[in-house]
Amino acid sequence: MDKTSQTSHRENVKSRITSGRYVEFKGLSICKINDFYPLRTGVKYQVHSYFFSELYEDIEEAINKFFELRARIARKKLNKES
Repeated sequence: MDKTSQTSHRENVKSRITSGRYVEFKGLSICKINDFYPLRTGVKYQVHSYFFSELYEDIEEAINKFFELRARIARKKLNKES
């Protein structure tokens, strides 16, 4: 497989968000909220779950938080299975 055509999971998430879609993982989601609701104050990215919800102006900051929470959720699941 050609390595130049491969993208990281992070790049894939960013691409999906910037093209009007959202990404979910076990109740955690990230999206460009402007694609779903009209906002008056610029572009906002939302990271949301049942225990956390925050808007970000910077996509990189939003993606960082999404992956931080995603890892926490995955670890929690692994601990329950142990």
